Amino acid sequence: MRQTVLVTRPEPGLSETVGAVQAQGWRAVASPVMTIRQEPPMADRPCHALLVTSGQALPFLVHQDRDRLLLTVGHRTAERAVAMGFRRVEAASGTQAGLETLCRQKGLSGSGLVLACGRGRHGQPYGADLAVNLGAQRVEAYQVQPVRQLAAAARTALASKEVSAVLFYSSETVSLFMELCPPDLYRQLGHCRAICLSQAIAGRVGESGLWGQVEVGPPLRLLGRG
Repeated sequence: MRQTVLVTRPEPGLSETVGAVQAQGWRAVASPVMTIRQEPPMADRPCHALLVTSGQALPFLVHQDRDRLLLTVGHRTAERAVAMGFRRVEAASGTQAGLETLCRQKGLSGSGLVLACGRGRHGQPYGADLAVNLGAQRVEAYQVQPVRQLAAAARTALASKEVSAVLFYSSETVSLFMELCPPDLYRQLGHCRAICLSQAIAGRVGESGLWGQVEVGPPLRLLGRG
């Protein structure tokens, strides 16, 4: 019986999600496909507003004034920012485009905006287009580093036909999962739900044509009870 859910996101966030999946009655398997190398936190930088495209950038902002306006890509990242003590936090719709729209709605652009984001495994700067479009200062908060192989427990669960769903929180995790998944297990993906945080992530999933079902929305809500 397929009662296993693979969680592909890295820390921070992996342990929290694994616990939440288990609380819904599933067997959760931690299968991060990357690690995050955090940059040292940035010294307090006066600006009109801080922008983040991922919750992975929040540790980089630990020294910032908690009364400074902080705009996040989505509600979950906003919740984490509030938990850090930031008092003026607003969330966009869950995409980078939505974050740009929120900035324009608020009349925010120019060098008074500081965008904290990461760098991908091939050196590509995340958020570069957003920084250019808004004229914002881009600062690097973290670096993505791939793992060497899919977790043994994840490979075993796929081979044993136990996996019901795989949770994806970024397009990068989709690409890495497909690269790390042994080709002889591809057939098993046709029996799995790929649950994706955004439409952009679902688009990356759909490129392989291997998945049985692709769903878009808050992963834990879509997953339901086990």
